[in-house]
Amino acid sequence: MVKPYKLFLLILLLLVLLVLPSLFAPPEGIRVGKITLKYPSLAQLFDFETDTPSHRSELATELAQLDLILDSLFRLFQTDTITAIHDSIAPQMADSSAFQVVSDETHHSLIVEVLKSRRVPIESSDGMALKPFFDALSHGNPLRRQVRILHYGDSQIEGDRITSFLRSRLQHRFGGRGVGLLHAVPHSYQPGSIRQSVSSNWQKILLPDMGKGALDHRFGILGGYSVFTTSRRLAKGGFNEAWIRFQRIGAGKSTAGSFTSCRVFYGYATEPFLMSLSHNQQTVEAEMVAPAAAISQIQWPVPLSMNTFQIDFKGDESPLVYGISLESPTGVVVDNIAVRGSSGTDFTRADGASLERFMQLVSPSLIILHFGVNLVPHIVPNYDYYERQVYNQIVALKRAKPGLAVLVVGVSDMSRKEGGRFVSYPNIEKIRDAQRSAALRAGAAFWDCYQAMGGKNSMPTWVYANPPLASKDFVHFSLRGSNIVAEMLYASLMDEYDRYVKAENHALKSHDEPIH
Repeated sequence: MVKPYKLFLLILLLLVLLVLPSLFAPPEGIRVGKITLKYPSLAQLFDFETDTPSHRSELATELAQLDLILDSLFRLFQTDTITAIHDSIAPQMADSSAFQVVSDETHHSLIVEVLKSRRVPIESSDGMALKPFFDALSHGNPLRRQVRILHYGDSQIEGDRITSFLRSRLQHRFGGRGVGLLHAVPHSYQPGSIRQSVSSNWQKILLPDMGKGALDHRFGILGGYSVFTTSRRLAKGGFNEAWIRFQRIGAGKSTAGSFTSCRVFYGYATEPFLMSLSHNQQTVEAEMVAPAAAISQIQWPVPLSMNTFQIDFKGDESPLVYGISLESPTGVVVDNIAVRGSSGTDFTRADGASLERFMQLVSPSLIILHFGVNLVPHIVPNYDYYERQVYNQIVALKRAKPGLAVLVVGVSDMSRKEGGRFVSYPNIEKIRDAQRSAALRAGAAFWDCYQAMGGKNSMPTWVYANPPLASKDFVHFSLRGSNIVAEMLYASLMDEYDRYVKAENHALKSHDEPIH
């Protein structure tokens, strides 16, 4: 019979033999010919979580302060009174007929002071990349016409994240209402100010579906379209029918929910069809639409009294329904266009003519490209190929809409676990640099989200903040984190805009001064 102390010594010896290589083996492994032998560290061997709160660096003080300030600011945006918040970052452009101006110097002077130390400047090769957008914002233009921003991104902006707060900031300063463009078939995550439902016979086709059969490649600017099928008919031998229903959340009291206009974008209808707008089961507007060989639109007024309304389609064949825009005829409209799984290189895959036609209809002043996280797990020695792809996308967009301003938002930090700690992927900065080079070479602007977050290994501080500013996948921002990113981007944009306005005013003043 083996004595207990001998069994204990045997187990202890085995543990020592197991642990010793972990203490002395180099992290990069031992090279034996063409093979690299790696031995797990102590943390990996025993699955220790060495990245405990005591080991983590605290969230940068200024970001923590900004989180607290924005929390109350966000609640102010969600109040039942439509207001334009006084902005001490830049001069207020007030439209007293549309908004009640609320002065909240405490919040905004604090934001200014906090962001002074965090401001990440917007870069461009000649300082003029955003001039078309700033021209559209200045001289009271938003009071007379619509200024549109298309915010493209991957799953980082899905569910209106980042876009919603940026939209609120711009609409409160420059006017404008509505959430902008929506697919006929909603995403899983919908904007907070609207609820959308559809009949069961809709089908949505997106750019990633191109490899799944013979699909129409005229994808428009939302990267997809929807069609209704033949599974619903009014009667035997009758027309097909389908519907899309919208409901304002919060009785339309936020700027995003207080839209007054509905635009339906459709195209390539082979047969006539009837489209109508109804409220309380009563038809308010109706139009028989002739066959169309291009993208067209129908626009209807939607008074604030219409809390719930429905768009009905009836016809033998479905047109391609590209989207519905809930908006205002003037002011700023910001569209959230999330393309899950994309690296932002899809624009050149779609039909150029349909993209150009759609650009003519919505006439954006600025396009924001916010991609990169889907590329990070694919580690390669360099990203020259990606720089070329991003450059080609910007060129294609500018070709579709001459005079367009483009802003590339760099990839955010992402973490993976190494030796029990979460650290940045080794290729983040290479991807960021490729995006920056492509943007500057193509005449676009660039904003470094990675740097704004805090740079290398910053994601864990966002994940472990209290409350969390990012999810535990170490990729995506939480709603709170999204608001902080949006505020930092907004502050950088307005910083550039203020300099532009100051230079313009100085030039006008110099021009008007008499020559002695």
